[in-house]
Amino acid sequence: MRTLSLGDRGKEVTDVQTRLHALGYELGNEGVDGFFGPKTVAALKAFQQERLLLVDGILGANSWRELVEAGYTLGERLLYLRIPNFRGDDVLALQVKLNLLGFNAGPERGIFDEAVEAAVIEFQRNAGLPVDGMVGEQTLRKLDALRKAENGKMGFKIPDRDAGFVPHTSLSGSVIVLDAGHGGQDTGVVSPEGIAEKDFSLALALRLAELIRSEGGHIVLTRAADQRVPLYDRCDLANAAAADYVLSLHANGHANPQARGAACYYFQRNHYYSEHGQRLANYIGEQLRALGLPWLGAFGRNYAVLREPRAISVLVEPLFLTNPEEEALAARPDYVERLASSLLAGLVAYLARA
Repeated sequence: MRTLSLGDRGKEVTDVQTRLHALGYELGNEGVDGFFGPKTVAALKAFQQERLLLVDGILGANSWRELVEAGYTLGERLLYLRIPNFRGDDVLALQVKLNLLGFNAGPERGIFDEAVEAAVIEFQRNAGLPVDGMVGEQTLRKLDALRKAENGKMGFKIPDRDAGFVPHTSLSGSVIVLDAGHGGQDTGVVSPEGIAEKDFSLALALRLAELIRSEGGHIVLTRAADQRVPLYDRCDLANAAAADYVLSLHANGHANPQARGAACYYFQRNHYYSEHGQRLANYIGEQLRALGLPWLGAFGRNYAVLREPRAISVLVEPLFLTNPEEEALAARPDYVERLASSLLAGLVAYLARA
């Protein structure tokens, strides 16, 4: 699916409108007409807001995948472990039910991975069902009969269970993926004086990589030059590297030049959020605040780079390139050095928390 935005036409737009309409989003007098008009933009923004995505009214890779996944209802297809993994709201509903019943289906990402299969098998064994790891009619009937698991929207958070995960106390031996946002033709935010987010994020990633290596950490860069790496390829790289941590580095922007400050994001979807990601985001935030940046806070989001990796993942936006003062800071190599040192300090503080 190509990126779609205001003014686009065609069958792909019709597909998007059909999916939004089926999910209950109002398309106004435009209806399903194949034109990406203002009402379609508004409907897409409402969908993005509900799913904790970037609310920009543009249908990119992340929003398209979420839109497709939102159309699946538990019970309409047979679920089992396969490559590529099943993914969708039906898988998410299954995870919620299993976790609420005490069967550890892993982080509620809506992806049918090995942890979900193990939970299904354990449930089937305890329920006296055929143990095959396949979620069909018989298994679903048994799940539905246990009314402790309703729909996962009651705001109840099952504590993360990490299958024996023991946190490192230092960077030595840890695998850290540094994801420099954007790249190539995708510039990201561009400041009034022409500083591109893609260049700022790469400079920050390269310097942070040097600092982490000096502490004994193993670094994997999603890009080391000005090149475009597709969003989901970045996530696949993190998983292939068996990363312990993912830091996705960006800069912020806003139409109001007075907007300023630092923010971090961790994975959240519906009532579920990554507890480790939230902690890491706050540790990094403390260091950015100590650097003198206004700290806007740590926020849960359903961005692909936070959801897809199995690692503890955080997205960092340390400043606004559209703010004149922070733009001037971003242009200074010594300040990029200080930012990299602050990110390192936040990660080290998190590792040493025990």
